[in-house]
Amino acid sequence: MNEESLLHSFREEMQTASSSSFPTFVDSFANLWDYEFGSLEGLPSDINEIVGHRAVEYDLYE
Repeated sequence: MNEESLLHSFREEMQTASSSSFPTFVDSFANLWDYEFGSLEGLPSDINEIVGHRAVEYDLYE
């Protein structure tokens, strides 16, 4: 899977995700990205911010 394809899919799905499914959707994306590319480094700033907010919710970092 290439980065641009995954990012495009995430942005498309983000627009239709409900408020209740959005957190799970972000978690799934982060797990897939980490699995495919070895880390969460290199995420575009808009997506990095969304993933970062989820990490803060889990107390993974401040």
